[in-house]
Amino acid sequence: MSESAEFTRDVRSFWNSRAGLGQWAGTRDTIAKQLDVEAIASYVHDGMRVLEVGCGNGITAIELARRYDVDILAIDFAEEMIAAANQMLAGQALKGSLQFQIGDVRSLPAITSTFDFIYTERVLINLPDWAAQRQAIHDITALLANNGAYAMCENSQDGLDQLNSLRERMGLPAINAPWHNRYFRDAELRQLTLPGVALADINFFSSTYYLLSRVVNAALAAQEGKDPDYEAPVNLMALRLPSVGTLGQGRIWLWRKVYPPALTTPRI
Repeated sequence: MSESAEFTRDVRSFWNSRAGLGQWAGTRDTIAKQLDVEAIASYVHDGMRVLEVGCGNGITAIELARRYDVDILAIDFAEEMIAAANQMLAGQALKGSLQFQIGDVRSLPAITSTFDFIYTERVLINLPDWAAQRQAIHDITALLANNGAYAMCENSQDGLDQLNSLRERMGLPAINAPWHNRYFRDAELRQLTLPGVALADINFFSSTYYLLSRVVNAALAAQEGKDPDYEAPVNLMALRLPSVGTLGQGRIWLWRKVYPPALTTPRI
């Protein structure tokens, strides 16, 4: 077995093992998850055909189908996650339609439909290197309909480095990416060119939250000799405050299908 195949097997096993954790399947940080959902939802409107690549147990897709009259296809390579998603879907009152199925970001060319809106939520960071991530972005954006958009809700190593710089000032240890994640480098994405697709925006939607949770709350907890609590009151403030700055790893790179195709790809 190749090193890449072994890594993929281990990542799939990891996510299958978390399929039964309900709202904590993707992360124990439910506020960060809520911010992800709201940021992704801000790009959705009625009538869209939507694709989610790497849906996990389906929390975000179900919420979008509850809010909007959309047609959603949601795929994930972890079989247990798809089983959990279908269980969560049962009995839901939806405005739109939603189908879960097993599928892999590395075999997207098998999908022949096009979509008005595509999103990933901390999915491409599970690929082993930039080459695999770059290919995934290419394959995802190839499925966009004319004027369609891809919200790449993923993690930035640059944002994490900025956050760790502040943590160091407060005497806090650095936060490292999990073993199965390879965070994006901003320069890579700024230099990436895709046929007929432009990087239209970068949404730093979680900056305030990461400042409050990973610096302020973490420093207060350290002073009290405690572990930080994800549900701490200071963390909850981020749900009411606007996002300011570029801190933290969570952001959305918004790619848009240019129609008619531009001669050059704009850079942010």
